[in-house]
Amino acid sequence: MYPPRNVSVLINGSSEIVSGDSVTLICSSDSNPPALNFSWFKENESSAVGSGQSFSALQSGRFYCQAHNQHGSQRSDAVTVTVHHGAGMNVIVIAATSGGLFFIIIIFIIILFIMRKRRDDQTEDLTVKQISDPNEDTYTALDLKSTTSDLYDTLTSS
Repeated sequence: MYPPRNVSVLINGSSEIVSGDSVTLICSSDSNPPALNFSWFKENESSAVGSGQSFSALQSGRFYCQAHNQHGSQRSDAVTVTVHHGAGMNVIVIAATSGGLFFIIIIFIIILFIMRKRRDDQTEDLTVKQISDPNEDTYTALDLKSTTSDLYDTLTSS
């Protein structure tokens, strides 16, 4: 039976976050019996900022946990959480979004171009087929054998 020792904080994800997001900190320790109580502190502040084995940090600072069992307690080393504020990150997000939108527009234009090219190729194929088709009604309608000889004579005598 012994108090908590080797108390440490695991950062689940990145310790650098954007304003409005959070990062989860997890406290672990070696103790017998296992630690059931965990308190979270921000350096240079006297009161706890959270409790439980995990803690969601929403602000910048250095955080540490303290593990407790019936034989005592021990604190971890502090970990640093950094929250990025301001226009810098917003500009990056807007640029990424604009870049994505630009990419989508370019893809859309390429697809339209391909579709138009295919349509033009199909139209050209149909035109060639119509001109070269010997069974076309346009050519069979001009049956010169059925014309009267008077009409033929009139045309040749002029």
